[in-house]
Amino acid sequence: MRIAVRVYMDLTKKLGWSEKVFVLDREKVNLKELLSLLEDLKSVVLSNLDDYMVLVNGVNIKLLKGIETEICSDSTIDIFPPAAGG
Repeated sequence: MRIAVRVYMDLTKKLGWSEKVFVLDREKVNLKELLSLLEDLKSVVLSNLDDYMVLVNGVNIKLLKGIETEICSDSTIDIFPPAAGG
């Protein structure tokens, strides 16, 4: 299974990357398991998940099963950090 994880804005600067592609030897993985594979992202995002907008193939995980959302092969995960503006 192939999964792309993309991060945006200042999260890119904090982590030092904007996209990582994983090839996993599994048929199923949920979002929590996937984020746990990324140590740098895990420490930043999992502890404050409600602060981030996480999309699985363009759909917000809050409309799916949250952190337990199953990820299919050839999926894209987009993670946006909190933003402020005025």
